[in-house]
Amino acid sequence: MLFKALITILICDAVFAIIAIPLMLRKVPRNVVYGFRIKATLENDFVWFEANAYFGRLLLIGSFVSALLIIFLYFFDIVSVQNFLNASIAVLVVPSLAAVILTLRFIKSIS
Repeated sequence: MLFKALITILICDAVFAIIAIPLMLRKVPRNVVYGFRIKATLENDFVWFEANAYFGRLLLIGSFVSALLIIFLYFFDIVSVQNFLNASIAVLVVPSLAAVILTLRFIKSIS
């Protein structure tokens, strides 16, 4: 069961990294499906590209941090078996949530 959790988190981190790369390279035009979509980004191309590049960088970094942390938790038995699933969810969610919060602050500073 722990191995399945490890693989699941690593796959999610890989998907987040794949999503992040086009954003940080400014390859995604303004749209309503893909990107950091809030009112401020959807109204202005400059804000869209700056915010998504910033978010993409943070999401990519967060994905690498998450992957390293889950590998560390798995191989070094830092948490008990009962707490591993909760810890693995936190390891996945917290870096992504931090990227969202920091990007919202960044958008305020450039708007």
